[in-house]
Amino acid sequence: MINWLKNKKEQKNAATRQKSDQETKQLNRTRSGKGEKQDREKAPVCARLTREIVVFPSNFQHQGARERQEDAFAVSNLEDREQVEKNGVFAVVADGMGGLSVGQEASHGAVSAFIKEYAREEPGISIQEKLLLSLQVANATVFDLALKDGEVIEMGTTLVAAAIHADQLYWVSAGDSRIYLCRDGQLLQLNKDHIYANQLKEEVKNKRITRDEAENHPERGYLTSYLGLAEIPEIEQCAQPLTLKPNDAVMICSDGLYNALSLQEMADIIQEGSLLTAELLVGEALSKKIKHQDNITVVILSCQATEAVKTVG
Repeated sequence: MINWLKNKKEQKNAATRQKSDQETKQLNRTRSGKGEKQDREKAPVCARLTREIVVFPSNFQHQGARERQEDAFAVSNLEDREQVEKNGVFAVVADGMGGLSVGQEASHGAVSAFIKEYAREEPGISIQEKLLLSLQVANATVFDLALKDGEVIEMGTTLVAAAIHADQLYWVSAGDSRIYLCRDGQLLQLNKDHIYANQLKEEVKNKRITRDEAENHPERGYLTSYLGLAEIPEIEQCAQPLTLKPNDAVMICSDGLYNALSLQEMADIIQEGSLLTAELLVGEALSKKIKHQDNITVVILSCQATEAVKTVG
């Protein structure tokens, strides 16, 4: 993640404790002990959510050309049938920032706090309310990390999370990590990027600056909202859950993916319906050989017709 909040011009070189490779990978695990990619040795695990829909999660992550992996992600443990019944199938991706190991600590701390809160028993609360509460708890966790040891460390992370309960899709986000719906070969971004470009568009609309000035503004990609502040400035969430149908696919990802691939390139790969879709997307992005390629993290929640698959367990 290169972008930073508009009023932050420089990043501190804050010295933080170094996590071992083993610790780093452990926070990016899914149910079968996956680290950077899906385990190919086992049959794909899925969750039957309705009579019509079965959900297959897949994921893939790559460091890109960066020195560290500052993205973090998590996917539901589908073997915990009680949790799936109560909370559905969920996935979360966070893209940390701050330099050195700070961004890594922010994203992993946010994901860990988010999944812990989301799994907590909370009678009478809706799925969307659980997502929003989990986001706020994750934000408080990162904010506390930034204040540890009596020093203020510039750190933060984006976060996007999606949950499918029955056949309903819920989501929440802060920052510029995205959620997409792929349906009938079309890829639609469901959330809005929290970046300074949005404010520049308003400046153009009000004729304060020209369109050319807005499109070439050096700070147009700077984040205007993220986790790690006392309060999250902007939060995106679905006003109403979206009803899914067989052959839909939900994708959440960090900006390392969509900055490398066009909407059509991503849609074409997702539409193929491969169980290795996440890996194929990352591979296609890396094939562009973009200088300074950012970290890439992709999670796909594929919806398939019940009669077309054999569920596990």
